[in-house]
Amino acid sequence: MGNCLSASTLPTEPNAPKSVEEGVKVFTVADLKKATNDFGNQMELGESLGYINPKTLSPAKKGVGMAVAVKKIYLANEQAFQDWLVDVEFLRHNSHPSLVKLIGYCYDRDMLFIVSEYFPNGSLGSYISRDSRPKSLPWETRLKISIGAAQCLAFLHSRKQAGLYRRYLTASKILLDSDFNARVSYFGKPKVSLDELVYTIGFSNVAPRYQYPPPEYILSGMSNMAGDVYSFGVILLKMLTGLGKYLTISAKREIKNKKYNIVEIIDPDLKNSYPLEAGRLMCDLIKQCLEVDPKMRPTMQEVLDNLNAIAQI
Repeated sequence: MGNCLSASTLPTEPNAPKSVEEGVKVFTVADLKKATNDFGNQMELGESLGYINPKTLSPAKKGVGMAVAVKKIYLANEQAFQDWLVDVEFLRHNSHPSLVKLIGYCYDRDMLFIVSEYFPNGSLGSYISRDSRPKSLPWETRLKISIGAAQCLAFLHSRKQAGLYRRYLTASKILLDSDFNARVSYFGKPKVSLDELVYTIGFSNVAPRYQYPPPEYILSGMSNMAGDVYSFGVILLKMLTGLGKYLTISAKREIKNKKYNIVEIIDPDLKNSYPLEAGRLMCDLIKQCLEVDPKMRPTMQEVLDNLNAIAQI
């Protein structure tokens, strides 16, 4: 693989990140190979653990300096990278405690390497399904994660920035620090193929599952604030039931029609460790988020207010 874009060869957009001083480091492939032991410290598919000097952001030896996550992403074309840079510009000027910080990147031909904060507890996605998660999270922790993610989304919406990268939110984009505080990351594949999405939903050979993308995304390939609320509702439903990847339509239908028994649909690992009224209110909130008509869904700020109220019960 050749050399990455240097500060002098970045796209000519007026505010494109060019240096450490401006907040986003432009790395070289050699830098990242050195920081990650030649991409040998694999954490997840396409992601490696690396170490850098926190002051200079130069590569450091394994176990020394600041731990970072280095994610490798294939980009279809140059325009995909240009689109990604637009979102980087927004995030450089609109930081939030619950938003994952972009440390730097490297772009070479059709590959984009993203360097961001490292989160020891991985993503929320690995803690949802009761069939495969490393451990069950208590009710209070699930609420804390939900509130943290909602705070970030409400902030982005207040800045008129929704559906970053023209895609939808998933549980894998909610990362967890050592204390299970949630941080939302949008530093992933810039755009999901609509054809691929429709194929997955319409012709999948696996058991029926309830997908993250809102109905309007499937039709147009475009996301918006109401779409973020819908996807967040799916995340809440998965966290509530513990069904994870193979969440069936029936759980959503029961909640929508208010014909559910909270004890029957809630994650059995929670047992009696949650306030029954809080569980009912969570179901009501999920129902509102999953309305087919985008105009009937609450705003992200309203979702956050409801979650804060539930946490007080």
